[in-house]
Amino acid sequence: MRKNTILWIELFFAVLSIWVLFMVGAYPDISMVALRIYIIALIVITVGMVMAVRYYQSQHSSVDIDRICEMVRHIEVPAFIWSDDLSTMYTNEAMDDLLGIGESEDPGDTAVLLSNFFHSLGLSPRDAADILNGKTYDSGILDEDGDKRYISWTTSMLKQGSHATLYFSIGFETTELEEAKQSLTAYAQSLAKSQSRYALSMKLSGIGILLCESVHDIYYVSPEAQQFLGINSDHISFVEFRKKLHPEDRMLFDDYLNKIRSTKPSNASSKPRTLELRIRAAAGRPYVWYSYHYHENLTASNGSPIIGGALIDITIEKNKDATIERLAFMDAITEIANRNKLMHDGAETFRLCQNMGTYCWIIVLDIDRFHIVNDSYGYENGDKILKNFAHILCKYTASGGFAARVSADNFALVLHDYSDHGDEELPGRTLEHIRADMTTLSCGEFSNLSLSCSAGFARIPTDGHSFTEVLEHAEFALAMGKGELSYVMGYDANMHREIVSQGEMEKELANAIEQRHFQLYYQPKVDLHSKKIMGAEALIRWIKPDGTRISPNVFIPIAEKTGMISDISHFVLCEACEQNALWQQMGLTPIVMSINFASGDFYQANVCDVVQDELYRVGMQPKWLELELTERLALGDINYTVQQMNALRDMGILLAMDDFGTGYSSLSYIQLLPLTLLKLDRSFIIEIVTDTVAQEIVSAVIKIAKSMNIETIAEGVEYEDQAELLRNMGCDYIQGYLYGKPMPALDFQKRLEINTYGKELS
Repeated sequence: MRKNTILWIELFFAVLSIWVLFMVGAYPDISMVALRIYIIALIVITVGMVMAVRYYQSQHSSVDIDRICEMVRHIEVPAFIWSDDLSTMYTNEAMDDLLGIGESEDPGDTAVLLSNFFHSLGLSPRDAADILNGKTYDSGILDEDGDKRYISWTTSMLKQGSHATLYFSIGFETTELEEAKQSLTAYAQSLAKSQSRYALSMKLSGIGILLCESVHDIYYVSPEAQQFLGINSDHISFVEFRKKLHPEDRMLFDDYLNKIRSTKPSNASSKPRTLELRIRAAAGRPYVWYSYHYHENLTASNGSPIIGGALIDITIEKNKDATIERLAFMDAITEIANRNKLMHDGAETFRLCQNMGTYCWIIVLDIDRFHIVNDSYGYENGDKILKNFAHILCKYTASGGFAARVSADNFALVLHDYSDHGDEELPGRTLEHIRADMTTLSCGEFSNLSLSCSAGFARIPTDGHSFTEVLEHAEFALAMGKGELSYVMGYDANMHREIVSQGEMEKELANAIEQRHFQLYYQPKVDLHSKKIMGAEALIRWIKPDGTRISPNVFIPIAEKTGMISDISHFVLCEACEQNALWQQMGLTPIVMSINFASGDFYQANVCDVVQDELYRVGMQPKWLELELTERLALGDINYTVQQMNALRDMGILLAMDDFGTGYSSLSYIQLLPLTLLKLDRSFIIEIVTDTVAQEIVSAVIKIAKSMNIETIAEGVEYEDQAELLRNMGCDYIQGYLYGKPMPALDFQKRLEINTYGKELS
């Protein structure tokens, strides 16, 4: 029962007692005295109780209203508390500015001020409560400068009293949106995020408020925000709120909390800021986009930071933006992020990692031998493989991160590392899982296809000064294993510094050429039928005086860029011919010496003269020299290539096409070129035993080569079952670790002695 009802009942009995006192005179004197004392005491007690209850209600109400007023004071948008009898009005600073009330001015009569304000909204003051309560009302209002401002007002009832009811109204300004809508000819051109939020605010039925003004990590949640979050309580902890966020948005929220807690109190108000967060009200329900508006430097009366802001549903806006974002940021084939999205989100991830002191990994992946998929199965099936591979990568972003297609079969994977000091094993473990998942792609029409991937990785933010630099370092790590299958390598800053120091490297390279710090290694070429060495490929090595070895993958591109490749090629030609001639003079079985020709040397007009002069100098017949050309080099200028190759063949020099199948793969071209040997690239050989597609390709090339009287050699042979399969296919020669790695001249000489005499000569 309500307290007021009790008071009325007591008052009734008091009045009844008074009536009895004055209307009934038949009581004895003593009884009358007692009765009067009783009646007077009852009246005093009743009046005292009424006054006590009224005092309690006024005190309790004032406490609640004071707290609410304090909260309203910190809201940066126009807000005020008012009564429907126009007797009470409390405004915050933004509302004072809207009404034109200065800090030192007396607002004057409350009823007049409220009446004028409601008239400016186009409402009757007496009907304002009924019209505004629980609804959103959009209006235009003239400020003190005469400028029209558009504001969307939301009103809620605070307290219902016997004489008057208190209401709370908050306004969200939409002036910029209205002005933009009047000037734009198409809504699609107004996609700036701030304007999009204002456009959506016109359709809002409420604004959710989150507020924490204590040292405890607990939000006060307004009724509207409770609906957004799917909770029935007016409080939620930061931990529980964070769990409702999308995994990709949790770092943003953590960064926001750090900023708020570390911001020093200030009397100056900061500009409003926003976060766009995805929130899921309950498990199984979709995430909803919200714009979270806040200020950084709000503080409570006790000096603690006020953490909170307004939540605004921007799902409709995001759905509209998604179409344009898909065109700008999504890859059409794989339906994951493209390079533009990778660079955009990667830069934000780098910033957050720096601010939070956390780590992420960027892994760059290539599908090995993907050109075989396109060549053998067609581009439509190749796109299926790319899409399925993208879905595999997305599996590993559930706990935070994202995947993107960079180009062709090149992908990037950003992973959040939640360990304190960085989990060095995370990239390797993830790649093992990815490769295991890739085996599931080899089914159905792809059952004969063996798929794998190579990768390079770097850590954010320690492996670079920006996301772009970290990405480049991951790509550099991948490039270091170019040509290797299932290769994985992390970024090595020391190696990178050595490679990128081009100026120093060029000086060292020039000095190495002058000081002859180069050495030739020789890898055996073996006849598949006799299993004897029939030739050798001369491979250059740069070995510094301190024993440091520089990979050809490092110094050959520098040599080609600077023009020093001609000196290196001439060194290889002279050294290889001289060594082969020496072995023949020693009575060892003659072999074919193969050397690689750079494009700059091959297209020299006097290349034939240079080769012929060297053969004459060392006294070696042309038939024991073989020049290896790549497809790209040979087909650079087909007419000139044929002319040069014919001239070399007329001299008796053998010609081989290196890495056949990795470039243009045009079998028709070999009819024009006077080749004597085709070298099958190792990418076809490494999985030839289990990959039926590779078997069919190799078998077809061997048959075509035989029909044109061209011999074939397979490189990269490491196992006997590979050699046996190639022998059955009709391949002539093999080269690989099965019969020997590249070795110094003295070690190769011992192999030749066994080849000639059946034993080494002491």
